[in-house]
Amino acid sequence: MVHGLGLTEPLAAERRSEDKDLEFSVSICIEEGIPNDPEILSIAELLRLNVPMAMKLAFDSFRSSTFKTRDEAINDFGGYDSIELSVMLCNDEFIRKLNEERRDEDHATDVLSMSLHVPGLDLDLPILMLGDLVISIETVARQAEEKGHELIDEIRVLLVHGMLHLLGFDHEISEEAGAKMEEEEGILLESLKWKGKGLIQSAYDAETNRNHHMENSDDRKKSVFDSINQSSAISSAMWMALKEALSRGVKVVIATGKACLYSWKNKVPLIAFINDRCLTLFEHPLVDSLHIVYHEPKAEIMPSFEHLLSAADM
Repeated sequence: MVHGLGLTEPLAAERRSEDKDLEFSVSICIEEGIPNDPEILSIAELLRLNVPMAMKLAFDSFRSSTFKTRDEAINDFGGYDSIELSVMLCNDEFIRKLNEERRDEDHATDVLSMSLHVPGLDLDLPILMLGDLVISIETVARQAEEKGHELIDEIRVLLVHGMLHLLGFDHEISEEAGAKMEEEEGILLESLKWKGKGLIQSAYDAETNRNHHMENSDDRKKSVFDSINQSSAISSAMWMALKEALSRGVKVVIATGKACLYSWKNKVPLIAFINDRCLTLFEHPLVDSLHIVYHEPKAEIMPSFEHLLSAADM
């Protein structure tokens, strides 16, 4: 059950051959698990106005530009009378279940983009059903606090990122694609006069700041990682990697479970790589950069050290 706020906003767009304006139809929904908070209701009302404006700017950009890195499955906008998009605000539990159903990842995340467009399926409809954006208020609130942002500003950044995904951009397929999506995020945010940097730019900045800090610190030659398997032994391949690191002047620290406890206590980000999964203990921009910049799997937030060990089957 969700509570919906509907809006069909005809915005001035480039004239089509039929001399009609393209309409942007936006539905803002609040999942019932969200408390009846005046701030959330106010944000929903703002999004009713914000989302159609962002959609119009994005579509106008596509009309005047050629994007080699964008999925061109949705291209002929002139064939539609209306573009529909749904935005849902929910809690962590709701988005966790949805994330597991859609992506087989059992953890909460900040935003999910779910396209409703089926390439090659021509139903001869006047409406382009772009898709759904699902945003977890709880996760976004934590991220906003960590970055010193207002909640609405963080939601707008995620809104732009998610909408570009629905329009065929994907920063994970190549560096060129990532750079183009980053550029579009910046253009949209600046044009809309919304606060904050794009999600991709923020991740790159966090990584750059981390590298700069390491280069200018006394501990710049330290690298800490866990190299011990379940049998408390170091594999031959890992040993060769450690020797190579040592030959380059890197100080190697072989960490046990105490590293996880130190991470939790001092809020130092730590990632456990288990097969094709990344596990961590809390949200952090540097953790996000592993996914956005280096295309590692999106980190799963474990509620405690014990949960991390259990999930890792250690």
